Amino acid sequence: MFILFIKRKLETLCYNVGFNFLITGLAWYLKIGFGYCVDNFSIKGKRTTYYLIGSYLGLLLSYLYIVIFGLNLLVVIISGMIINICIAFADVSVDREMVICEQKQKLKGRLQAIQWTALGIAGLVVSLGGAGIAKYLPEPLNYKIAYGIAGIIPLAMLVFLFRYFKEKKIKTQKVSFISNIKKIANKRLIMGLIFIAFLNFCPSFGTPLMIKVRESLGVDKMFLGYLGAMGTVLGVIGYFIYYKWVYKFPMKKLIYFMIIFTAITNLFYLYIPNQWVLLAYNLIFGAFGGITFMTLLAFFVKIIPTGGEGFFYALVTSVNNFAARGGNFLGGYIYDKTNYNITVIVSTVFTLFCLLLVPLLKIEDK
Repeated sequence: MFILFIKRKLETLCYNVGFNFLITGLAWYLKIGFGYCVDNFSIKGKRTTYYLIGSYLGLLLSYLYIVIFGLNLLVVIISGMIINICIAFADVSVDREMVICEQKQKLKGRLQAIQWTALGIAGLVVSLGGAGIAKYLPEPLNYKIAYGIAGIIPLAMLVFLFRYFKEKKIKTQKVSFISNIKKIANKRLIMGLIFIAFLNFCPSFGTPLMIKVRESLGVDKMFLGYLGAMGTVLGVIGYFIYYKWVYKFPMKKLIYFMIIFTAITNLFYLYIPNQWVLLAYNLIFGAFGGITFMTLLAFFVKIIPTGGEGFFYALVTSVNNFAARGGNFLGGYIYDKTNYNITVIVSTVFTLFCLLLVPLLKIEDK
């Protein structure tokens, strides 16, 4: 009876969409803890291999369970938690190796450009393929096939890790969590975090823009979907341009470009007479948006202290993500209290304010 009572309570909670998002996204709030584990707790002398094996095995079993037994509300929330934990742990493990390689080889974001190019292409394939499966196949066959196809990736990664991935054994020197916290006193890291927080806390007008184009211009969802797909493709082009040429420029100059470019493009969005002008903006600015994004990611690596790379990269990305959420909230609040144009102008002013912080950043290129 007690177990039945608990099951009913959990099923009731599952109907709450906010609770669903909170609990399934919990892993991404714990990334700093995952980073600390990867930095300090090796398994059989290896920091990456076994964490990745565990993550991909968890993903594969979750997908397999859904394919065999299907979904209900309780399975959605439990599988969502497990899948997010596995992806977050794999993400932290890979990011740690990326930071070490970027800093050691002085790649200035080129490795991240490769990562995000792969991610962009995969996201585009998933979006188009998922939409096709959802449209043309009935339930529950559609989502079972989707999860079955998704299971190919962790299966392929497990084969790769067991057969081809060679990681040298190391003697892990454990660093206390308090020691990592003390390292935050590093001036370059502190100023970098302040800059990232201010840059992302600029009021976002993404949601107000969508409201404007749908309600004022009558743009349909399909057109917006095409814009999103085009933005992904152009972003990938921007990543390639950064990888090939842009990384050669000094980091400070790239950051100045990132801020000024963002502010200028913001002002263009004050004038949107029809959907074709919106399309033109997407075409003109899309690739440059990919370049500015790569600049920010390269800056992340630049400010991270050596030792504790998993922990500190997770910290930097967490500050970035939380500040961005705050920027979304602030943008929505300004839009509710004023109008779309004022929201865009305020966002531009906030962005330009970040220029005052750039001279304080300790990122001189040798």
